[in-house]
Amino acid sequence: MLKKIILLLLIAFAQNVFAQQTLSLQQAIEMVLKNNYDISIAKNKIEVSQLNSDGSISNFLPKAAISISKSGSINSIEQKFLNNTETKKNGVIGNNFNPSLVASWTLFDGMKMFATKHKLKNLVAIGELNYKDTLQNCVAQTIVVYNDIIAAQMQLKAIHEAINLAQERVTITEKQFLVGSSSKVDWLQARVDLNEQKSILLTQQNIYEQKKLELNKLMSMPSDNLFTVTDSISFNDKLSLMGETELDKSNFQLLIANKIRENSYFSKKEIFSSYLPQLTVNGAYGLSRSSNTAGFSLLNQTQGFSGGISLYIPLFNGTQTNNQVKAANINALNTEMQYKKIQLQTSIKYYKAKLDFKKAKEILQLESENIQLAKENLSIATERFRLGQSNAIEMRQAESSYSNAMNRYVQAQFNAKSVETELLRLMGKLVE
Repeated sequence: MLKKIILLLLIAFAQNVFAQQTLSLQQAIEMVLKNNYDISIAKNKIEVSQLNSDGSISNFLPKAAISISKSGSINSIEQKFLNNTETKKNGVIGNNFNPSLVASWTLFDGMKMFATKHKLKNLVAIGELNYKDTLQNCVAQTIVVYNDIIAAQMQLKAIHEAINLAQERVTITEKQFLVGSSSKVDWLQARVDLNEQKSILLTQQNIYEQKKLELNKLMSMPSDNLFTVTDSISFNDKLSLMGETELDKSNFQLLIANKIRENSYFSKKEIFSSYLPQLTVNGAYGLSRSSNTAGFSLLNQTQGFSGGISLYIPLFNGTQTNNQVKAANINALNTEMQYKKIQLQTSIKYYKAKLDFKKAKEILQLESENIQLAKENLSIATERFRLGQSNAIEMRQAESSYSNAMNRYVQAQFNAKSVETELLRLMGKLVE
């Protein structure tokens, strides 16, 4: 019964895989770039930064406003003039109406407007770099996850092959037991080994599906989205590497840190502008109208243009500006140290990735040769066992060696691809 159940599961799994559409790595990357939420958020942040930068032009332009005020009053008036005329009245109603058009233009503000413009422009550049960095990280993660699925698929294939070998050993040991050339122990052990491989297959199938769920998550697709992947891992062992000094111009994290360092300089200029004079031109056209039902002036109305220039020279503000300048200097020093920290970390990561890449190529070459040796050894051991020239222990050892060699070869391919991807990410070559 157990054999039938496992067989039905294998058939159902095979039919399910066959019915699914093959998803290429390029298609997976395109879907991630299109649907991933982190990418959409990073893109929206660029638009916000761009709007803020575009708005900085307003600091260079005049400002105009319409001001309208209207007020009323009810008063008691008692007036006595030089000609001995007296006015005394209660409930005097007064009205004031003052509309005006006011304009001002700051001609000089200590160069603050220029520093602010450069700072906001830099923030746009930082947003764009963050967007590219997010794109690159998503692409790198997609490549790794996609090839992890391929590796799991290749391990499934290796397990199927191990099951076939175990089934063949069961058949041989059963015949040998029936003709009396070997003990029942070898036959039972072969059946135990077969069931063990079938159990490993079921576990690996679950791992395979879990890894596909991870890719669906990256692509923002539903969990039940069905697909298969290609059957081989491509590895570029001729990858062109760059010098560590070149990372400053290509690594996105370093470029971002450099822009943040530049912005601290513009922040210092913004604060330093508080030490300098400010020159503003003012102008207005207004109407002032007041009326009373009694009193010396029943109606008073003026209208016309007015204008002037105001010069503001800061002398002392309680050391507030001094403290702000000191804080800005400390912040600039911190951004400089942060840049050097990221530069050192990136350099170490890149150096380690190059060493890993070199070792990964050597291990992959070694495992590629080893799999051929293990395969040939298994073929010879199987034939010897079939002819009765070796025992079940030797046969099982050859199977185990071949299975382990297959697993190591698959893992070596995946590790090599992962290191290649990390190198490309550090060099900023995944997203041009």
